[in-house]
Formats: sequence, structure tokens, C-alpha cells
Amino acid sequence: MKRLALAFAGASLAAALPCASLAAAPVALGPRVTTSHLQGDAGTAVLQTASGAPVASLELWFRAPSTGFGKEPVVSLARLAAQAVAASKPIVGDSLGEAVSAVGGKLAITVYGDSVAVSALVPANAATAIAKAMTVAYFSPVLTADGLKAAARDVEADAVVAAYDPDVVVRNATFEQLFSAGPQRYPALGTVKEIAAISFADVQSFATRAFRVQNAVLSVAGTVDATLLASVSSGRPASADAAAEAPVASTPATAPAPVTKPFDAAACGFGWAGPPIADERAATTMDFIADYLFRSETGVVARAVAAKFPSASLSGQFVTLNDPGVMYLGFSGVRPDDVRPLVDAALASLRAPLDPARFEAARDAFEYHILADLQTPSQIADNFGWYAVEGNLAYAPGANDATGPYFVAANAMTPASVAEVAKRYLSGPPVVVTLSPEAKTKSAAGTGT
Repeated sequence: MKRLALAFAGASLAAALPCASLAAAPVALGPRVTTSHLQGDAGTAVLQTASGAPVASLELWFRAPSTGFGKEPVVSLARLAAQAVAASKPIVGDSLGEAVSAVGGKLAITVYGDSVAVSALVPANAATAIAKAMTVAYFSPVLTADGLKAAARDVEADAVVAAYDPDVVVRNATFEQLFSAGPQRYPALGTVKEIAAISFADVQSFATRAFRVQNAVLSVAGTVDATLLASVSSGRPASADAAAEAPVASTPATAPAPVTKPFDAAACGFGWAGPPIADERAATTMDFIADYLFRSETGVVARAVAAKFPSASLSGQFVTLNDPGVMYLGFSGVRPDDVRPLVDAALASLRAPLDPARFEAARDAFEYHILADLQTPSQIADNFGWYAVEGNLAYAPGANDATGPYFVAANAMTPASVAEVAKRYLSGPPVVVTLSPEAKTKSAAGTGT
């Protein structure tokens, strides 16, 4: 499942598979879920009615490269553009940020390699008004100099914080090693200098192309019903030849070597290429492997690391992507040599079939964890938005409950099939990135500082 703030893909890829169009016919996702188009045959809307507290999560996703559509990558462009639209005040009314704040809600913008997500968590009685405000803001974007200035200030502040976070830094460094070109090679947030260099014209050009209804997925969950969708703005008219953006390819590095980078704290990252989202059985199996080995507190590797290195933190998951997916494992507070033997031993144990009783218990725990992670409106909306923008909405965990493709694939797993997937995708050496205080000290000494 998708759990990273930044998604990425790996080094040794299978042949590319076609990505499902965002304008494909709406799919049936269960009795509590409504699916439709946003305008004519363009865009996708998904709404799941949930019981509980009177809140709603609205997420507007766009398929667009984080570094822009030009030949030269512009790091931070997608994040700055999305934030500038939210901060810009139209001729009449409030900005989207002001509208969300006025109802006591929370607005967030998250950028991935080939998509952008704008999320609002609001009281249920304000959901219809915010759905309209959100789609008006992005489907007919208005950009102002003041809005861009406010957005740049906030994005620069986030970039400074991210630069001191070892988990973010090691993940970005892993991206850089996995890819030689393309948006997946670059972080969603660059440096303050890079952000300041982005022009108003750059932001406007990106927003006009990226934030179109053809590229959009509106995913809503909470104590709302399908009447909310009637409030959605259709935005600019969609021309007959204006198709949704296809995922922008990122070029994998042919032979990525281990790399060490200077940083104040010790950290390390590992990455393996995995199956694309279209290979549902293999992708689900990789989710199972990530849960079994790396899930915090319960995973085999997580427990082994906690016992040996109590101060270390671990983040491991399979990131489901159009093509390919990626198994990512990150640590802070330790070096690769500390944890590599534990990781290698755990992976080796999976390349032979697990004991049947142990496998059944692990699969039960895995299915429970998947369902436990799909309880809140934000989790549900995020789940459908991600799988829709990656091109396989019907496969989203929880679609059609236990009878959907995801749980069909989970229930079809066997110890032998898990071993086969582990051999296929996790036998080769991973990409390895090390953050080292010693390297920083040597670097400083070499420059005379």
C-alpha cells in the first residue's frame, strides 16, 4: 500500500504496462461507494459514505509530474503551484485556504513523483461548500502575486524543516540513486534557493496544464452522501482532444552503486524494484511481505532491530505504483552495516516457503492491518485517490470489501507463491544509501571549514 510521503520506483524494471485512463468508465466499488465522472467523460469522482463523527475528507488528486512538463526538471514546481492556487484570492470570495480555515477545517498539499494531492478535512455540514470551493479553485485556477508570495514563504519553511529530517533526507537520496532522470529522481521539496528561482510564469503554466478536470480524481469519504457531487465545479470546458496526462517516465539507473552522504545523524535506506500495479497478485504479495517483515512493532525485522538497536527507527513498506512498485526500507539512528545482516536474513527466510501455520497467522494479521488502516475518512479518501491516480481504482484495498480484487489476491496467496515473489523481486542487492556524520566531518575538513 501507499504509505510514503514521496513515492518512488526502482532500478531493474519490467516492460512498461499501459496506465488506465482517468476517463475510463466508472467502476463499481461497493454498496456504500458512488463513482462517476466529474465532467462529461472526464475525470473521476469517488465517494464513500461512512458512519461515525460528522466529518468529511475531500481529496483532489491530479496526475502531473512533480518537476513540471518541461525538458529541464524544476524541483518544487508542483508543490509551489498547488499551494499558490490555494493561497490566491479570487476577484470575489475567499481563497481556498481561507474557506477551509473559516469552517474549522485543515488543508494539506502532498506531492508525489507523478501526482499532486490537495486534501481538506472538514465538518460534514461544510463538505458540500468546500467541494465546490476546491474544484472551482483548481479547475479554473486563479493565481495572484500575493498568493504566490504566501505559498513560497510556506513552502520554503517546509523545505528548511525537511532538510534536517533524516528520514526525508535518506529517502530523497535513495530516489536520486534509483533514477538517472525523470521526476522520481527529485524530491518534492528542493532548497530555498531553488524555490525562490521559480517564476510566476512557471507556476501559472504548470497550474494551467496540470490542474484540469481531465487529470483529476475527487475522492471523498465521511458522513456525507452522493448529493455532494452535484456541487462540484466542471471548471474550464474540456476539449475533445484534451486527454488526461500519462505518467511521466523516470529513467532507472542502470547500475546504482552504494552511496554515502554527509549528514548530522546516522541513517540508511534500501530500495528494490517491484511489480507494477497491474500485477495485482504480485503487488499484494509485496504488501504482505512488507507487513510481515517491516511493520512497526510486529514485523520480523522491526522487532529484531528494536531488540538490538532500541534507539533506531524503521520505516518500511511496499509503494504501489503504476510501473514499477518499490519496496523501500529506511532507518534512522543506525548504519547499513548494523542492520543489513538482519534484513538479509529475513529476506532469505522468505525465499523458502513459510511454515503453513505461521503463514496463515501472518496473512490473518496482514488482512487485519489493511482493514485497520482504512477506518478514518482520511484513510479511505487517500486510499481511493492514490489507486485511481496510479491507474487501478478497482484494485484499491477495501473496494467491494472482502470480495474485491485486493482481498481476492490476498486470499489466493500461499507459502509457495510468497516465496516465488520474494525470489523474483528481492533476491538481488538493493540500492543502499548511507547518511553519515563522519562523512560530514571529512567533507568539512576537506573544504577547510
